[in-house]
Amino acid sequence: MNGIALALLAFGVGLAAVISALFGLAGGTIVFALLSWTFDAKQAIPLHAAVQVVGNLSRFGVFWQHIHWRVVGLFSILLIPGAWLGALFYQWFNPDLISLLVGIFILLSLFLPEKKRQNSPNWVLVGIGFLSSFLGMIVAVTGPFIASFFVLNQLSKEDLVATKSVCQAMTQIVKTLVFSLSVGFQFDVYGHILLIMGIATILGTLAGKFLLAKMSEQHYNVLNRGLLGLIGSLMIAGVLWKWAQ
Repeated sequence: MNGIALALLAFGVGLAAVISALFGLAGGTIVFALLSWTFDAKQAIPLHAAVQVVGNLSRFGVFWQHIHWRVVGLFSILLIPGAWLGALFYQWFNPDLISLLVGIFILLSLFLPEKKRQNSPNWVLVGIGFLSSFLGMIVAVTGPFIASFFVLNQLSKEDLVATKSVCQAMTQIVKTLVFSLSVGFQFDVYGHILLIMGIATILGTLAGKFLLAKMSEQHYNVLNRGLLGLIGSLMIAGVLWKWAQ
């Protein structure tokens, strides 16, 4: 990768971190889209997991006082079994099919119930954690799916970002370990790229925290849905265009 391409990738990752700190989701979708345009999907998914570890941990650092630990604890119970099973399926998917599934998944997430759920049963949160790590090994982006099931009725934007970031960080850490130990992905080969993207992510998180207080709930919802819809549509269109050639 040349210097200009790496600089553009870092800029895009930093911008995605700003969006993640504002919305609590969508940033990971953008990161995966950027990586998918630069690498094939079987490289992009592990790299996405590593970048998101940094991003979610950085949001944990700046929003730690807003975390709801009950949700985190229940969410984490079945992360490892889910990721392990997902790794088995991961081996059977080709890059184009993975990209198509990601795009479809993003668009479907827009039609999940918008009403925030209160006092979700414990088993629901455990199941969401399992599905997050399982699907994350295959389609990479699970943030929109997770967010729709969180107990968000009485949570501020900061609480949403904080709690979801910790859950996502745990998912991405497990995925990274599975990719390294089970799948055999060599993260060290991409060490310098990951370092630059990590720095860009941290800077973007700090900027996003500064801007979060200025974002209204109405703008939050409209912009989030618009970004997800655009990115999902572009990913699907890209694969269909390639198959049509």
